[in-house]
Amino acid sequence: MWIIPIILGLILVYSVSWFTGDKEYSGVKTGDDEHSQLKMKSIVGSWIFLLMILFVRFVIDLLNLNPSTVTFKFPELLYLILLVGSYFVHYYVYSRRLSSNEK
Repeated sequence: MWIIPIILGLILVYSVSWFTGDKEYSGVKTGDDEHSQLKMKSIVGSWIFLLMILFVRFVIDLLNLNPSTVTFKFPELLYLILLVGSYFVHYYVYSRRLSSNEK
C-alpha cells in the first residue's frame, strides 16, 4: 500500500510539468516561451471558469433559488472534470488565436 502515494506523487509531478510547461518540476523538455505562455493562459482561464461555477452554485444555494438541486455522490469529481475540460477548451482557443496571429 505504500507504493500508491509514491506513484500518485510521480504522476502529479509530471502532470504539473506538462500542464505548465515548466521544466523545473521534472526536467521535462518544454517548447518555446510562447507555448509556455499558452499553457499558463489556459490554466488561468480554467481556474477562473471553475471559480465562477463555484460562485454561481454558492449564490444559488445561499438564496435558495433551486431547492431541488441534483446531488452527486462525488461532487469533487464533477469539479475536477470541469476544470480539466475547461483547460483543454481554453488551450484550444488560445492555440487557435496564436496560430492566427502568426499568419
